[in-house]
Formats: sequence, structure tokens, C-alpha cells
Amino acid sequence: MYPESGKRVITIETMREKWDLTQILTSISEQLHSSADPVKARGMSGYMRNQFEFLGIATPLRRNTVNNTLKRYSDPSEPEVIELARALHKLPEREFQHAGVDALLYHRKLIGPAFIGEPAEFFVTHKSWWDSVDALNPLIRRLVQTHAECVPVMHEWITSENKWIVRSAITHQLTLKEHTDTERLAQFCSLRARDTEFFIAKAIGWALRDYFHSHPQWVQHFVDTHPQLSPLARREALKVIVRKSRSR
Repeated sequence: MYPESGKRVITIETMREKWDLTQILTSISEQLHSSADPVKARGMSGYMRNQFEFLGIATPLRRNTVNNTLKRYSDPSEPEVIELARALHKLPEREFQHAGVDALLYHRKLIGPAFIGEPAEFFVTHKSWWDSVDALNPLIRRLVQTHAECVPVMHEWITSENKWIVRSAITHQLTLKEHTDTERLAQFCSLRARDTEFFIAKAIGWALRDYFHSHPQWVQHFVDTHPQLSPLARREALKVIVRKSRSR
């Protein structure tokens, strides 16, 4: 209300619909199913070794569908966001696992440090493959960077027997550049240096290569002083040097 006129003020907030899990879930599901492309779906499934069913929807369309749907509704509570993400994650087609992450990222400001625990572990360890696990990285990174109480959880994750939990711990500092905790990066890569599991070794190489772009000497020194690194991790870490030498 304008106090001086008594007129009602209609804002974007008052025009938004009340949060309704069933309604939102149905809307996203129906929209994505209506955009399905069976030809693309077969190719996408093949790329993922036929481990998952696909609708055949490209990332921009899927993400826009989720974001535009959520824009229509009032802000939920943190548990409601997670509940929606879980519900999407449980649907059969692969796009829905990513849609769950899209929802979490859309409402990332509502997600607190407690997410780095059982909620995050659920999304990392269920229907797991590199695409869905790595998609959660931005949220994990943000929470660990801004909440000191999340750091000990990363130290627990790096010793996990689950390769996807380990991968998430190794890669949670990607893109931080000068804000990278190099002691933590070195410790985590050292702890799993001998690990020959493909997705863990690849993650070590990826984390080191990412930091190489801003601090090449640090990474080169780390690789030189850690002969126990798996060949894959070493090769991935120094890929930038190899590319430059080939381009000469």
C-alpha cells in the first residue's frame, strides 16, 4: 500500500504463485517431455555408455525450462528446494538429475552449509557419473569457500571409499585461482596420488591443470616432487605444457 494514497502496490513478488512441489515437478516434467528428441536421446545415451535413459534435450533448453518455471513461484525454504531437487533426481531420464542440480543452483542463496553433508552426498552418490557429479561442483565450492565448517567435511570426503565423493573433494576448488587453498590442494592430491581409479586420477590431473593456468610453477614443482602420481594424473596436470609444445 502507498501510505499517502491508500493504493495497493502490485509487485513481482505478489504476482508469483505460491510454492507447490507437485505443481512445479509436474510442470518441469511435462515441459521437458514435450521437448524430447528421440534421435538426440540415442546419441546422448550412447555417449554415456548407455547407462541412462535420455530425453534428448540440450543443456540450455533444460536449464531455461527449470529456471523459467521456478521464476513463477515464491521463494521456497531450503528444505523445499532440496525436496524438489531430490524428486527431480529420482525421475528416470538423465535430464532430470541435471534439472535437480539446476534447481539447487537457481536457489543457491537459500542453501546453507548443512547441505555439505547428507544432502550433498545423496546427489553425489545416487545415479552417479561424472556429468551429474561435476555439475554439483559450483554449489559445493561456494559453500566450502564461504563456510569454514564445511572444510572438515572435505577432509572426510577425500578418504571416502566412494570414488565420486573423493572426486568431489579433489575438484571442489576449481576456478578459485589465487583464492585456492594450496595446502589443501596439495594434501588431497598427495593422499590419492597413487590412486589409479580413472575418475579419481582424472580429477587430480584436472585440479592441478586448472591451478596451472594461474600458478604454473607451483603445479610443475608439485608434479616433479610427487613421482608417485599416477601416469594419468601427471599427464592431465601438464596437458597445457604438452599443448603449447605441440603448437610450436
